[in-house]
Amino acid sequence: MSQPNSDPTVYDGLMFISLAAVIIGIIFLVLTLGEYGWSGPA
Repeated sequence: MSQPNSDPTVYDGLMFISLAAVIIGIIFLVLTLGEYGWSGPA
């Protein structure tokens, strides 16, 4: 059976940190591409 204790572990924290890093990287990529005239998907 599943355990009733669902406290977040260090791996959950690392997962959210990596997700935030990917999102921030995408934002910076879009900002950089905007300097070269990229207007996004058509």
